[in-house]
Amino acid sequence: MKRTIGFLIAVWILGFIARSIGHSGSSDGGMVKAVLVPIATVYLDLFNSPSTALFLCAGMVALAACLFLYYYIGRISPALGELDAIADDIRRIPARPGDPEKTAALNDAMARHPLMARAWKLYYATLANDGTRVSSPFPPSRYLNMRALEHAGLRLRFFLGLPNDFVGLGLIFTFLGLVAGLYFASKSMLSADLSEARNALTMLLHAATFKFLTSITGIGISMVGAGAQRIMLDRLQSGLDELQYLVEERIPPSEAGHAAPARHESIRLLQASAQAETVQPRLHEAT
Repeated sequence: MKRTIGFLIAVWILGFIARSIGHSGSSDGGMVKAVLVPIATVYLDLFNSPSTALFLCAGMVALAACLFLYYYIGRISPALGELDAIADDIRRIPARPGDPEKTAALNDAMARHPLMARAWKLYYATLANDGTRVSSPFPPSRYLNMRALEHAGLRLRFFLGLPNDFVGLGLIFTFLGLVAGLYFASKSMLSADLSEARNALTMLLHAATFKFLTSITGIGISMVGAGAQRIMLDRLQSGLDELQYLVEERIPPSEAGHAAPARHESIRLLQASAQAETVQPRLHEAT
């Protein structure tokens, strides 16, 4: 929506500049008008046609289909396949919690897959090894998560913004069409012939019906696209959840990792108790 608002502001600024130049009698204004008038004529004729809205709707649907297929086939599907491959490699390693030898084998398996190699390297650096047992103060979900996929090249930010972008695109086409329709209708409604003015108003209403098709199409693409995104992201999250479970099954959390939340909770309860003891005497003094 921010890009849509920016586009509308830019159109308004350009229109204001063109109007200012048009009111000036300089030769520069004549040159600018000579350039803008053919462009404005093509724009008005193009967007005043009802068939233009149908072509724009078809183009929006085709563009949305291409973008979603590109992200699924080119990025999300390969990531899902690699997550499954990582999980298969980990399952071949016997689940012996804290075993240094099996942890080394797990490290070799994770290093073979670029998708999670960087995040795994950061997680592996936190492991504590006393020679007989390997443990981690942090859960695997702290490192092996959706953010790791983003840094590995999945680049989902633009993909996640597509539904909103198509809503904005549909609104832009709708307003551009309405501007063209109002321009031609206003010229006819200034006529002294009432029948001609009525016909112009009828044509404007009919044209507006087609212009709103682009907004409806944009909203429809947004709803369908958001549903498709949820399905894709759920599959990615399921793959990450399985990976986190398999890793934690072989590298148990350390006692320090378990003790930290309990210690923080104890401190919080002590602070709340001390605060209550401080407030209670003040209430007695007030009464």
